[in-house]
Amino acid sequence: MGIFKAYDVRGLYPEQLNAAVAYRIGFGFARHLAEDTAAPKVCVGMDARPSSPVLVQAFCDGLVAGGALPQFIGPCTTPMVYWAVAGRQDKAHGGAMITASHNPARYNGIKFCREDAIPISASSGLAEIEALAEGAPAPQAQWKSELRINLEPYPGDVPAPLGFDTAIWAGYVQHLRRFVKRMPEGLSVAVDSANGMGGAYLGFLRGLGLKVHAIHGEMDGTFPNHEANPSKLENLQELSRLVRDSNSSLGIALDGDADRAVFIDEHATPVGQDMITALLGTELLRRGKGGAVLYDLRSSRAVAEAVEAAGGRAVRERVGHSFMKATMRKVGCVFGGELAGHYYFKDNFYADSAILAVVEVLNAMGRASEPLSELVKPYKKYFQTGEVNFKVEDPEALFAKVADTFKDGKIDHLDGITVQYDDWWFNLRASNTEPLVRLNLEAASREQLKEKFEVLATVLGKSED
Repeated sequence: MGIFKAYDVRGLYPEQLNAAVAYRIGFGFARHLAEDTAAPKVCVGMDARPSSPVLVQAFCDGLVAGGALPQFIGPCTTPMVYWAVAGRQDKAHGGAMITASHNPARYNGIKFCREDAIPISASSGLAEIEALAEGAPAPQAQWKSELRINLEPYPGDVPAPLGFDTAIWAGYVQHLRRFVKRMPEGLSVAVDSANGMGGAYLGFLRGLGLKVHAIHGEMDGTFPNHEANPSKLENLQELSRLVRDSNSSLGIALDGDADRAVFIDEHATPVGQDMITALLGTELLRRGKGGAVLYDLRSSRAVAEAVEAAGGRAVRERVGHSFMKATMRKVGCVFGGELAGHYYFKDNFYADSAILAVVEVLNAMGRASEPLSELVKPYKKYFQTGEVNFKVEDPEALFAKVADTFKDGKIDHLDGITVQYDDWWFNLRASNTEPLVRLNLEAASREQLKEKFEVLATVLGKSED
């Protein structure tokens, strides 16, 4: 189909992903789950994109055709789907979120998980779902699903956002509050949810006693203000201004389906996601929650050093949520973090959650009674390029050349090629979708960073950035 990617389904609506395609994919997902369970129950949520309701209906029809029992939980965030699958007494056998995450409004997609919110990726079922979808029968009237959500009011102190299933929302808020330890009293925070599903969390944050200054909080899947991708610095400019103008102590940027978070300190400066990984990893180790913290291999060396200094075991993994979650489960890591802004929690079914990352950052600030800039200061020991793209037609040939050029370093191929020296290191990874390789380089000084980048550029050519 061309829309099945490494971790999910993603494509343009309606050219690539439309009702007919969503129906077939729903059928394939149902048949895939039915290999282990008769009549599997599947929780289905959606984001606010204009195309999402059409795709949800067709996808659920496909689930019914494939013998599954869909439970539509309404508009929600992706982490809410994980909770709906794994966190309730009446657990589901799988879940699907109709979303294209941070992609522009013309895109839509589907994220999948099986029981216990275990992700499904290309290596763990997506290819089979695609094959089964190709053999879906034509839709029939008796396979039509009836989508119902519970909109009855509930006596909670955090009202459900408009259109949200109130029972699901109430249970999810209860789950979130288990993570609240020590909130800073009366703290001002600035939030940009980019018109994505993270706007649902504004009432929850106010319920914690925070003074919330919000922009783009309306859930609007046309994304009228800016792209819902907090990894791009240009999408953080408005939030930085809001932090300054409102004299906030923390800025929070969320992506389209609210499974990623990026933080801005009280000086309106973005904080590296690996610095947040170091901070939260050491915080959770301090509570005695476990002995291992996972980090993606693009992260600063400061992460592993901080974890080990806190008495924990630092575990390095390749990029990608399915790899991160699998290793989290295998090792029993208490926490994990990726440079894309995904943060994973053992007590959250080993799944990622933007709002839980927010809660834990606030817990750290409350415990230490210090601003975020001071909390991450001990970890800002090195200098980094960030991710730099180079156009390369044959990545494997390039990796072989790099391995020969830098053969005096410590080399591994966990994800692309990583070369390490005592005082600097770099990783090169191939893009899954473009003829690019992505470089991350770290060094002990700014001068050394510039010097080593120039050395690498003679091998890699001119960067695309």
